[in-house]
Amino acid sequence: MKVSIIDLGFNSAKLVNYYVNSNNNSFKAYEQKGAKVRLGQGLHHSGILGREPIQRTIHTLKLFRDIINFQCIKSVLSIATSAVREANNKNDFLHEVLQSTGFRFRVLSGKEEALYSYLGALQSTCIPTALFFDLGGGSLELVYTENFKIKKLISLPLGALRMSQIYNDVGGRLSKKNYSRMEEHIINALPDRKGLDISPDTTLVGVGGTLRAMARYDQQTKTYPLDKIHNYRIDFDHIRSINSTFRKMTSYEIAKIDAVGSNRAETITAGSGIMKVLMQKLEFEYILVSAQGLREGVLSAFLQCSKGNYSQYINQNQIQSHVKHCCKPEKIPEYTYALVKPLYSSGLMKEREYEILAHAIKQVSGMPPTTNLHNLFYMIIDEDNPHLSHREQLILAISIIRTKKAKTANWLFARYSSIMQPQNRRSIEKIAACLSLSEIVERIKSKVRFVKCNQKEIVLTFIRAKNNAFPLTLIESALKNFKEAFDIPVTYSVSHTPSRVLAKQQDVDE
Repeated sequence: MKVSIIDLGFNSAKLVNYYVNSNNNSFKAYEQKGAKVRLGQGLHHSGILGREPIQRTIHTLKLFRDIINFQCIKSVLSIATSAVREANNKNDFLHEVLQSTGFRFRVLSGKEEALYSYLGALQSTCIPTALFFDLGGGSLELVYTENFKIKKLISLPLGALRMSQIYNDVGGRLSKKNYSRMEEHIINALPDRKGLDISPDTTLVGVGGTLRAMARYDQQTKTYPLDKIHNYRIDFDHIRSINSTFRKMTSYEIAKIDAVGSNRAETITAGSGIMKVLMQKLEFEYILVSAQGLREGVLSAFLQCSKGNYSQYINQNQIQSHVKHCCKPEKIPEYTYALVKPLYSSGLMKEREYEILAHAIKQVSGMPPTTNLHNLFYMIIDEDNPHLSHREQLILAISIIRTKKAKTANWLFARYSSIMQPQNRRSIEKIAACLSLSEIVERIKSKVRFVKCNQKEIVLTFIRAKNNAFPLTLIESALKNFKEAFDIPVTYSVSHTPSRVLAKQQDVDE
């Protein structure tokens, strides 16, 4: 199934088309189109949507309509945010859009926009205690959660384009005086840490095009080796430095920066200032970037409701009911669990290694057959895993590659050494060794019983399933890698049942 989402904001209009897996309601974007329509231009002065912005918007929506019709997409979710909901001529605009394009827009309240943005970011980051923010062109949404429960919900008229239109000079530059005025306005409008009652272990998670552009620019200046925005972390010092750099430039100069481009050039100085003040006032050391937000939240809510019961309004309780569908930990399959659980319990495998292994097993199960290991690596890395940092996702991907060719895995480790840590090499070896054994025991349905499992010795028995061929040589080869990875003597035996030994107990080097 295909679903289109049209997101009409204060600054831009975006169309995103998704493939939806009807078996589990998962989805993946396959096409994006966007235009800088600046619908909210002049809204803060006149209170209405201007004729020129309306015409630009309708022209873009007609293009979106043709794309949707050409692809025969039946399910279209059209949402509008701050510019439309604030305009005094909102109803006239919506009627004109319907007559001209056929799109019936649903105008989200500030609260709904915050809730959908939170849902989209949550399912792509899975952080239980966080302050989620969505910085758009016209508004800033804040959602504070503790242990996945929503505690505070705020929508403020502090969008990047709105602030730019109010405080930018004619040349598109923020003078020192105007920037100070803007900062003072933002500081006064934002709640403080005490007002939000934020827990000390809270993570700041951000959504929005301005933040993604900031992340791309930060990666460019640091020559970050991984081409990936989701789950990227930007420190406060970098936000402050980038904001200081942009304040010295005109929008024309900023537009020449590839990571920013012309669409963000007018607004990114004010946008980076909003983020800087937010971090400063609420005392956050870094922002975690989510590549998913409002649109993914809307689609997720739509898929979890039957089409006939899809509500025109969403509330906090409905969002809370969706949370249980997100962030479930990956389970390790039955036979592999018996193999690796004792390794974790005895301290031979760390908690994060165990969790990365679980994700790697799931990843392997859905991989297409290929002999090009570099293509396979980038295919794995391209997936946005909500549970893993960039370093952990690299560990996962290189571990999978190592099960196929150690030389290529070593090259990849060196290629991304600026992100990796020396101890990650051993983690990769452990996870790869467990992956190789997992594939064997799951295929032959062989249970594993540990006679001993400690820091000095591993003694285990493979319990052979009836009528299943037992690949003894393959097992021995995998166990040699296992022994080297864990750097511990390994002795094994094979039996039909735990009490009947078929193969003599032996060391894997014999």
